[in-house]
Amino acid sequence: MSQLTDINNTKISASQLAKLLYLYSIGSAVLIVPTMVTIVAKQDAWITMLLVIPLQILVPLLYIYLSERFPNLSIAQYSEKLLGWFGGKLITALFVFYFLMLSSLVLNNISEFLNLSVLPITPPLFINVTFMLVVLYGVFLGIETIARLGEIIYFWTIAVIIVVVLALYNQFNIHRFEPLLYEGWIPILRGMKVLMGFPVAEYVFMTLLLPMVKEEDRPKLKKSMVWSVIAIAVTGIILVLLLQGVLGIFETSRSQFAIFDMAKNINIEEIVVRVEVLVALVWIGSSFMKLVVCVYVLCLLTSKLFKLSNYRPIILPYIAVIIPLSMTLYRNIGHAKHFSLNIWGPYSILQGIVIPLLLFAIAVMFHRKHQYDSNGGGEKLAQKLEE
Repeated sequence: MSQLTDINNTKISASQLAKLLYLYSIGSAVLIVPTMVTIVAKQDAWITMLLVIPLQILVPLLYIYLSERFPNLSIAQYSEKLLGWFGGKLITALFVFYFLMLSSLVLNNISEFLNLSVLPITPPLFINVTFMLVVLYGVFLGIETIARLGEIIYFWTIAVIIVVVLALYNQFNIHRFEPLLYEGWIPILRGMKVLMGFPVAEYVFMTLLLPMVKEEDRPKLKKSMVWSVIAIAVTGIILVLLLQGVLGIFETSRSQFAIFDMAKNINIEEIVVRVEVLVALVWIGSSFMKLVVCVYVLCLLTSKLFKLSNYRPIILPYIAVIIPLSMTLYRNIGHAKHFSLNIWGPYSILQGIVIPLLLFAIAVMFHRKHQYDSNGGGEKLAQKLEE
């Protein structure tokens, strides 16, 4: 790796990307997805979580196959090679809008959670501005700094999840899952559609970060991504089982932040109490990681779309757009649930799964590949992503 590449802060390991994927998925999803799936699949939500695992694994593998076919190129670059200049620019513009919306949604989730559960009298605008200033700094520092922070938050997230599970197992009631398959398989399959839209299709951020993985780590990518997805799936299943077993279906469906509300039930001999504060801290940390990755990818895509020499000058303008947009997305909680279940899911599947599948199909049909110089050309292309 050249000295210039080190200075430009553009290389991460396969392990770091796997941890980013885990935090990105757990992020805003951990408090929202269990409720959404329970609303659709009721007491069979855990079956939905189980059945979606194979598809959940195949999606990152699709991105890795595209990355292998077009080494050191992002989706913005190889879409131009497959579809021509206009088609490639159109795809890039679609992803710019997608990540702009996703960034706003994640910020909205963070602000709403803090405003309703932690800081009820603090103006949402103050929360948004304060949070986005930290995001701005993280995006400015680059992907290596983001990935190192992700390694720290990753271990704290795992530790808190284990603590919550152990502290609540004695309140678990298996009879809350009866009767099994009461409404048949249709609700379970509908729940799978919800999960594919959020968070599985959102894994598409990987198409921008895969070219930044160190050359010597790329053979480990498939194994790292598979284990990361399995960890995401196991975490989701455990949390859904715990929620329904402790709170029940009605409370889980009704609660906007079910995991946080469930953690309030932890009380070990009047000594270990208020553990929900830890849950809040970990959730805010993982949501921050998702938001900073979304804004980082958004800036990279925009710099490629307009052929900018550096992505950093456009960070602040995007921050100024994301803050007001996040505050005008929903009218109320009912509107938010309708948007999440019926609008965002299909749109996210189109962007994160259908478009990459079409690109892969075109590449296979026309035998398109990208050849690059193994003696340094690949690193120069990866370096240009941040320059």
